[in-house]
This record gives sequence, structure tokens and C-alpha cells, in this order.
Amino acid sequence: MINKGLSVKISAVLQAPCVRILLFLYQKGEVRYTELTNLIASRGTLSLNLKELDEEDLIQRRVVTTKPIQAHYSLTDKGIEIAKHFNKIKKKL
Repeated sequence: MINKGLSVKISAVLQAPCVRILLFLYQKGEVRYTELTNLIASRGTLSLNLKELDEEDLIQRRVVTTKPIQAHYSLTDKGIEIAKHFNKIKKKL
């Protein structure tokens, strides 16, 4: 059984932008940048979190040089493993 006080804190962690992005990519697979802007309204927050996730080797970026240029994001193997754990926690709440 999950402690009620602890579950509130875990719920807050699950709402953190980085975690929301990981869970979204885990559910959707590869997505375009524009899809992520629907998830995280602030482009500054989104860009910062994508940079941090990339630096941690949790996501990968694929650029398609068509007109207009498109950026696609997906999870790395490491990102999938971490997202699996967050997903399990989310399901238990």
C-alpha cells in the first residue's frame, strides 16, 4: 500500500516537464517537436527540458531536412528503461 503523503509527492514528480516528456514519448514513440509543444506550452521550458534529456542520453533527436525542417524526438534505450519505471509508478497511483 502506498503512503498517501508520499503518493502526493510522487504525483508532483510525475507532473514535472521532463517526466511528462519521457512518458509521452514512451506512449507515442517518435513524435515531432510540434506535438511536444501541445504537451508543454512554454517553448522555453520545452527546449530546456529537451536539452537536459538529451544531455542525459534519455532522448534522441532526428532532423529531417525537408522544407520546413522537421525535428523528431524519441527515447533512447536508456530513456525507455527509465520511462518504464515512471509508467509503472503512474499506474499504481
